[in-house]
Amino acid sequence: MDKKNQKTIFIVISQTILIRNILRSGGYNLLKQKGYKLVIFINSKKIPNYIKEEFNGSDTTLVSLYDLRVSRPHRVFIKFTHFLLWTKTTKRYFRYSKHFVDRSRFIAYLYLSFMRVVSLLGFLKPLSRWVEKTFFKEVNKEVERYFDEYNPDLVFGTSITSKMDNVFLKAGKRREIKTVAMPKSWDTVTKMYYRFIPDHFIVQNEELKKRLITLQDVKEKQITVVGFPQFDWYKKEDIIRTREEHFKKFGLDPQKPLIFFGSQGSWYDKDYKIADIIYDWVKNDELVKPTQILFRPHFSNVKNNPYMKYKGMKNAAYDDSYHISEEFRDNWDPSVEETIDFANTVAHANVVVIILSTLALDAACRDKPAINIVFGSKYRKGKDITPYMKYSNHYEWVLDTKATYVAHNKEELKKYLNNALTSPQEKAKEREMLRNKLCYKVDGKSSERMVETIDAIVRGTT
Repeated sequence: MDKKNQKTIFIVISQTILIRNILRSGGYNLLKQKGYKLVIFINSKKIPNYIKEEFNGSDTTLVSLYDLRVSRPHRVFIKFTHFLLWTKTTKRYFRYSKHFVDRSRFIAYLYLSFMRVVSLLGFLKPLSRWVEKTFFKEVNKEVERYFDEYNPDLVFGTSITSKMDNVFLKAGKRREIKTVAMPKSWDTVTKMYYRFIPDHFIVQNEELKKRLITLQDVKEKQITVVGFPQFDWYKKEDIIRTREEHFKKFGLDPQKPLIFFGSQGSWYDKDYKIADIIYDWVKNDELVKPTQILFRPHFSNVKNNPYMKYKGMKNAAYDDSYHISEEFRDNWDPSVEETIDFANTVAHANVVVIILSTLALDAACRDKPAINIVFGSKYRKGKDITPYMKYSNHYEWVLDTKATYVAHNKEELKKYLNNALTSPQEKAKEREMLRNKLCYKVDGKSSERMVETIDAIVRGTT
């Protein structure tokens, strides 16, 4: 593409995880190969030097925008959009999310009753989008200035529920610029009614496509399924180290099986108690064979978490590869090096232990046994509410495939650990079903499909 006819794309990055998912997993290089000028807006106090060095192409501009403001009336209206969908995910949200979990049963009942009534009033959905378009235009002078300066041909919002993305997508729509968006993760489509619909959606799997049509009132022709770009790393065999090399990094024994425990941090703030149970079994050699365990904290409490105590302990290791960056709100930016470390850990794990997390999909990508914990990890007024957290639409898609073991108590957990250690292929067919259903295609080409879709939209061929 020559400079005279060079097209410009705005890319909005509201959270650092999207730098990995969209840019580092292949999207950035592939878009550059297409000859586009990229203006990347990152929600940060300032652009760190390492980011400038990493994305330093001659036709790349990095812009720091931090916490675009939303008016109080608009914030109230955005909360209202959660009530427009009556799904298992929204019901769980108003009962057990960290925003509502400490409220009384009566208040929860009122929320759920209100949501049930509102969700049945079909006219409120199109009305809510009309109200959003008419009264909450979100015109931001700084953002408008960038549109005037660069005159983009397409706006790519990488998180459709983000306030920052909506500001850019609305500005693009007002100027009749093509708009494309993705859900940041696979749980948002059933969580709230989207207040803005772009010209085109790019989604990670067929289940999300179905829900965009049935719940979000998006036309099928507006949707393209590409897979999870971040899962492309699992097909880069050149980044996978030998077991000996990777285990040396953590002081682990390559001859022993490895249990990989992925914490959910503040979302399941008592999951360290499950970790302690497993480590006692490992330490006392109570499992079917001598083994070891690697603990990975969650970014939500990576600075102060109960897993640090495992540093240097026998048959245990603490994954401290998180890349901390103070310039971002969540203080975490998964670098290429960290992503490679993580891919190696999944590749060499013998079993992955999780608490209802996306790690189930990561494990399936590498055909690894996984155990979902549904006890002892989250409490409300002394009651264990972990079992109720599985009742969400997106996670039922996982559980319906039976690709993971589901442990409801310590006895089941020990049993499933032993099963995974002795018979790793026991659920191989189910894991294949999970990959096909929720990962779309684990072929290393999700980023390529994403970029080809964007390119076709810019050129007007889709």
